[in-house]
Amino acid sequence: MRSIKPKSTLRKRFIAIESNSLVIETIQTESLSHRQRLRMLKLKGTWKANDCNELCFEAAARKGPPKTFTFKGSWKLNKNQQIEYVSEDGVDTLIFKGYWQLSSAKRLVYFLEGSSTSRFEFKVNLESPTLVPKAGQIRYRLGAGIRKNRLTGAATLVILYGEWKFGRNLGLIFQMDYGQGNIKSLEFGAQVTFGRNKVIFTLKNELGEPLGITLTMTHNFLETLDAQAFIRLKSRQKEQAIEAGITIPF
Repeated sequence: MRSIKPKSTLRKRFIAIESNSLVIETIQTESLSHRQRLRMLKLKGTWKANDCNELCFEAAARKGPPKTFTFKGSWKLNKNQQIEYVSEDGVDTLIFKGYWQLSSAKRLVYFLEGSSTSRFEFKVNLESPTLVPKAGQIRYRLGAGIRKNRLTGAATLVILYGEWKFGRNLGLIFQMDYGQGNIKSLEFGAQVTFGRNKVIFTLKNELGEPLGITLTMTHNFLETLDAQAFIRLKSRQKEQAIEAGITIPF
């Protein structure tokens, strides 16, 4: 008579991540004896985002094609502006440490700390192309591919918090605090337009390409933000007015 092997159940959890690796915990439980077998597996690979803005891990394989793990839960930014993932059942919580870069109007990139290959490139839409510097926010809605919030039916909102400062050649810097004294900056070039009691900065990326974002600063806010930059802007405004042979209000 053929013996019947007892069935067992397998439970899998994602318990830790690094810039180029994923740690999986598996617990195998025999149905009759209830004995459990714990196993830890560390996979090497690359983190990325798919077309639906879901977090994915592509595990390297010695033979055959790489295996891709897609994280179907939800993610948000925590108080340190890092990506925090929670699984669908709420059991797994993972924190991705890194920093943000804005290279185009429709794409927001999160580089994982310590990696030259792992990054999340999200399809996004600016909530408003006109920024207010006092708010210290750049607000995005993830692109149409993202799974909508189950409760509200709305697309996920991503808000980057920071402080606007002037950089070299009157470029602009959006300085972000990632916690524990870790400060990094988004740097922008800018085309400057003078208006009555205000200056409009049309932001550009590192390649000089327009981002579709404008930052409007009032006369009073500019003077408070950086008095020296304010004086340099007034000087530039006069030079432009002389060259054009017109009066530019400022």
